[in-house]
Amino acid sequence: MIKAIKNRIFLKKDQQPDKIGNIYVPKTEGQYAPPYSGIIISVGEAVEDKDYQPGTRVLFHDLAGTEFECEGEKIFSIRENDITAILL
Repeated sequence: MIKAIKNRIFLKKDQQPDKIGNIYVPKTEGQYAPPYSGIIISVGEAVEDKDYQPGTRVLFHDLAGTEFECEGEKIFSIRENDITAILL
């Protein structure tokens, strides 16, 4: 298990579909990329917004954060202000 510190939020990034039905989804990056989603797994103690809790699904842009591997799982680390929305 891994614990986020300060204003960091760790999440598991949702897999982006390669195709929807018979239509292939282009993989864009950078400025024109769609927002990505993921589920929060750990929240640092300095995160001010109490809505950010483990299990919450959020949206963030692809340029935010860093991806790393821990115990065989890919974890994505972002700052609190990199989140653009909470999915209800």
